[in-house]
Amino acid sequence: MSAYIADYQGVSRKDGREILDRVFELIEAGVMQGERVPVGTLGKVHVKIRPATKPRMGRNPLTGEAIKIAAKKATKVPRFTFSKNFKETVLKAKTAK
Repeated sequence: MSAYIADYQGVSRKDGREILDRVFELIEAGVMQGERVPVGTLGKVHVKIRPATKPRMGRNPLTGEAIKIAAKKATKVPRFTFSKNFKETVLKAKTAK
């Protein structure tokens, strides 16, 4: 991707890589602040919080033995949501073949 940026912008590949790295840094900074960061017309990057789970009883499928499944803490999970326009473009391209 950095080579494509370099060719498109008429800069060296090293500069293309630096541009791409800076874009990723900006996306990461926005996401870390809790924002939904748009990535052009492709979609948005955001963080979703997966809720904590309570301890529960489960069963070993191999032996049938009852086991206790430990509780899990709430966690932050990075997510990417594709834009409606991008999804429609992909669907049209898929059915055209």
